[in-house]
Amino acid sequence: MTRSTLNQVALQAGVSKTTASLVLNGKADSVNIAQSTRSRVLETAKALNYHPAKFNPVRLNGKSGIIGLFSADFTSLNYSQWLQALITKAEEKEYVLLPKLATPMSMKEKIAAVPFDSGIILQPDLINHKSKMATADFPLICAGFIPNSETYNYIAPDFPRQTNELIQTLYRHNKKAIGYLTGNQDTKENLLKTTTYKENYCERFDIMPNIAELSSPELNPKEIKEACLRLIKNGANAIILETPEMAYSAMSEADIRKMGKDGTLFATYDKIKGGEFLPENLLIHTSSDIAKMAEQVINLCMKEIN
Repeated sequence: MTRSTLNQVALQAGVSKTTASLVLNGKADSVNIAQSTRSRVLETAKALNYHPAKFNPVRLNGKSGIIGLFSADFTSLNYSQWLQALITKAEEKEYVLLPKLATPMSMKEKIAAVPFDSGIILQPDLINHKSKMATADFPLICAGFIPNSETYNYIAPDFPRQTNELIQTLYRHNKKAIGYLTGNQDTKENLLKTTTYKENYCERFDIMPNIAELSSPELNPKEIKEACLRLIKNGANAIILETPEMAYSAMSEADIRKMGKDGTLFATYDKIKGGEFLPENLLIHTSSDIAKMAEQVINLCMKEIN
């Protein structure tokens, strides 16, 4: 009988490829996979004549073959795209990518839960939080954002270029009174964006900055609405929203969508979930090559592991 692939086992067992790999390579205990799931995977592998080969001790030189992916959210469009791209690129390197839901307070526990060879962090809060960040005995890479600490390597979009693209696109829509809505978090990424807005728009055209700052990090739609109204009162007919998460919260507020119908054009960085259903010319966005960045992240992981 021809030996089957891991993909075939996972598909027939009704589990993800990561789950199938962890079960078949004796790592199920480390991530608390249910006994019923383990049994189903093992029975399917036996029926399909599958024999795991990825966790070869000689090939891995004593490594676990697992890369951790830490985030408080994998459901938003941006994070789900990162998840899919990183899994694909890790598998190309014959590594398993293990997603772990985490908060700033639970990072120490999550880091120690599995013998990771490397870790990828998707959210700035997990390391930019004021509380003490747990240390890891394996390399940690930031994906999609610029960390405040120089301790971490990172792969991130070109935020100044994207800010310029937003400004140019708004100009093409004849929206030349551009306001900027910033969040409550002091990060290098946000500083780059606001600095580019000031230098390449305000200073270039000799326009006073029209910036509103949220008082809370929770991205409450009603607070965003009040901030947008302040910007509009100061003359803005277009508003750049600092993050896709902020844009998602904003677009959930009917009063903000009405601002768009009344002539205000919104812009943000990258697509948001459900954005394709918004009225035309309500929200524009830049785009990041997540697949390319994911490959760079995994290559950096491999370099630091070796």
